[in-house]
This record gives sequence, C-alpha cells and structure tokens, in this order.
Amino acid sequence: MIPELCVAILAGGQSRRMGFNKALVQVDGRPLIEKLADHARLSSNQVLICTNDPEPYASLKLPVVCDVFPGQGPLAGLHAALAHTRRPLVLLLACDLPNADNELWSRLVACAEGYDAVIPRTSDGRVHPLVAVYRRTCLPVAEANLRRGINKVVGLFGSSPLRVKWLDASEGHFQDSQLDNLNTPEDLARAFPPKNE
Repeated sequence: MIPELCVAILAGGQSRRMGFNKALVQVDGRPLIEKLADHARLSSNQVLICTNDPEPYASLKLPVVCDVFPGQGPLAGLHAALAHTRRPLVLLLACDLPNADNELWSRLVACAEGYDAVIPRTSDGRVHPLVAVYRRTCLPVAEANLRRGINKVVGLFGSSPLRVKWLDASEGHFQDSQLDNLNTPEDLARAFPPKNE
C-alpha cells in the first residue's frame, strides 16, 4: 500500500474503434477493468472509477467520480480525480491495459519526488499520459486548460511551470509491452489470441 496514492481508472471513453466497451473485455472470465481494479487495490485503498456512466461498473463496488467538464476527454477524468481526492498523488490508468502491473506503478510513484508528473515513454518515443502519476499541483492547470478547451493531458506541460519526469523504457525502467492498450479488435486478438481447442 502507498498511503499518499489515489488510483483513478478512466472508463469514460467511447470505444469507437473497438465497437464495444473495451473496459468490459473478458479476461479469464471477468472484465478487464475488474482485473485492473484488483491490481490497483494492492497499491492503494483509494481506487476510483472516472466515468459519466456508472451503471456498467456497479459490480466493482468502487466510488465513481463524474467529470466536472463532460465531453472533454481523459483530461476531464484526471481533473475529476484530482479534485475528488485529498491525497498528493494520483495514478491515472486507462481501463484497457492488459499488461500494466504494480511493478510499473511502483516505479512511477518512486520517481515522483520533486516532480508534478511522471509519464512513461516507450522506446519508440511515444508518451503514455494515461498510465502515469500526477501530483495534485496539476489541478489548477488542468482546470484552466479545460476552461480554455485545451483537452490533451500532455497540454498540462506546455507553457506551465509544472515539472514532468519522462520515464523511458530505453533506460530499463519497464518493458514497452507493459503500456500496451486495446483500441481495436486487432489489438484485442494480439493481446488475447484464441486458445486452440
């Protein structure tokens, strides 16, 4: 358990490319978001679901936090979590991460001292702001950006004084595969190939 940590699982996306709610993809007979929530509970006793549609997640028996700025994407979910918790750190997790684990999250949290955010970057240079740690100091900037219609999470670090630590897979901090996510049926088939009878 990390007492200063709140975990916020983003479950508000439209899953347009997948064609159905990817949070509810069945993994070993249960929804992917349930597996993610179980892992999250090992790191924190404050786990939130960020969504404006709570009904599909009622069985998780976790608090649901709705967007103050609905329709403005993942940054609105991060804002809602930062506004809801009083803990200094929020681990933001997309709901479609088949390989993310507590080892990765612990590494992100361990690097947070002296930074407002710790965001992993895969070896191809792509940043992954939806598997990242944010300090509550990000809240005023997030709210100001949302009010101006700046909805990208990485937009927090453009002209603001917030300090971000980019954590690189190329330096051995984690494996690229730990940041895989499921956007399309093809992604799903690669992550969970059909088992031969």
